Formats: sequence, structure tokens, C-alpha cells
Amino acid sequence: MAQQETPVAIYSHGQIVNDLSTDWTTVVIPNKFPALKKGVCGPIMDVGPFVVAAANGFHELVITRDHEKSFAQFSDAETTEIIQAYRDRYAIIAKDNCGEYISIFHNHGRLAGASVYHNHSQILSMPLVPTSIVRHMNGAREYFKKTGQRIHQVLLKWEIAEDKRIIYQNEHFIALCPYVSRSVYEMKIFPKRASANFNDISDTEIPFLANILNVALKKLSVALNNIDYAFFIHTAPPKKENQLDYDSYQWHLEIMPRISIDAGLELETNVLINTVDPDEAAMILRNVSI
Repeated sequence: MAQQETPVAIYSHGQIVNDLSTDWTTVVIPNKFPALKKGVCGPIMDVGPFVVAAANGFHELVITRDHEKSFAQFSDAETTEIIQAYRDRYAIIAKDNCGEYISIFHNHGRLAGASVYHNHSQILSMPLVPTSIVRHMNGAREYFKKTGQRIHQVLLKWEIAEDKRIIYQNEHFIALCPYVSRSVYEMKIFPKRASANFNDISDTEIPFLANILNVALKKLSVALNNIDYAFFIHTAPPKKENQLDYDSYQWHLEIMPRISIDAGLELETNVLINTVDPDEAAMILRNVSI
């Protein structure tokens, strides 16, 4: 590891350690080529019809020591350690005054945007809340205003009653192919406990998230021959704002296989064509032996 890449967190078989002289298994380091750089909080500005901010924030890599393994080969204990690193760094980065949103994502394969072979995830903090997150949270808030119910809890209750698109579930999480899937074999993992922010995941829940994530990615790898994919965590921002009702939202993890490339129709209209019915995709994944 290059000398300038000073670790900000080091783990050895589930334990936080002080240096790399130990038998480390997961390490978190600043990205050598960051999309955002730490700096003084800049003002949010109106430039013509646009809202812009300086690209200040954190950009870190969560790296596993074994170069040859990906999530489809990880044990639950290995993935538990990675998710622990996600939450630990989220909690620390959330204290920064500049960050308005924290993104956690993982790219597997070239089509998903992975620029290096070595298995790694990324954590970024942003000076603005992404418009897609604002839109989703506002939609959840409006649904709650109209019905008095949390949309994601209604969705899960409906999916359980339908019993067509559920792939796997354990005590604390449920994985399914969404009824309206944006890509072939898209999967979402929801906590069964209502919670808006990923940072609220408990020590008890982390191994269960590791278990269901491993099962989902192993099934995907077997069914589609180690297909490229990205997964990311959708969460409420770490700071509350007046216009966003956090209590009506639900954090979750999304898995997006990268099979087809968006073309003219998708780019123009944002209407996405899915060639595999989510019911069929879920049945295939559910029946895959791993």
C-alpha cells in the first residue's frame, strides 16, 4: 500500500486494530484520486438556473485484503466486517459540517464502473443532497401525509402477501425483485424494522444484512455467470432539513446488474425497458442453489 494512503480505519477479523503490521483483513483509506476533496465548506450558490457547490467532502475506499475474492465468495463474517466499516465511517463522516449526504456503493466488474480488479467499496460525502434522494423522500412524505402509512412498510406488506418476488429473507431483512424493476434482475434489500438512516443499523442487525447480501450476490453470480453489478445504500441524509420528513422514509440497499446499456429511448425519456419479468427473475434467483 502506498505510503501516502494513510489508513483511517483498520480491521482484523472483525476487530478494530491500530496499524497494518497486524493480520489486517479490511482497511479504509482516502481515495488517491478523489472526486471530492476535504476543504473549507463553500457556500451553495445559484448560477443562472442551477444550484452549485464546491466539490468538498470525503472520498474513501473500503478495501479487503484478499485480491481474489468478491462478495459472491465472502463468508458472512467477512461481509459483516465490511458493513461494520461502512457504518463506522458513516458515523464519523456524518459529524463533518460540510457533508449533506453520504453515499456508500460498490462496483463489481467493468460494466459497473470498477476501474481496478481489487475488491473495494467507496464512501463519499457530498455538499448537496442528490435530487433523486430528495425526490424519493418527498414522495414518501407525501404518501404518509395522504395515508398515515410509511410507503416502504406498505410495499413490504404487499410483497409478502403477493409472495412472488421475494428471493430470500432472514430475521431482520428481506430481499426481493421490485415489481417495477429498472434493470434485469434488479434486487432490493429492506430492513424489516422501520428506520430512515443507515447509521441506525444495530450491531445485532449487521450480521443479518451481511447474510442476506451474500445470499443475494451469490445467487446472482451463479444464475448469471458472475455478472457485473453495482450495489448502493439509499439512506436519509445525516442532517435533518425542514422540507424533508425523515420518519416516512426507509433506508435500503439496491443491487443493479449491469447487463444492457441505456440507448436513445432510455436517455431521452428515462423510460427503462426490462426484458425479464421481475416475477420470473425472482423465481430463478430464489431457486438457485448456492
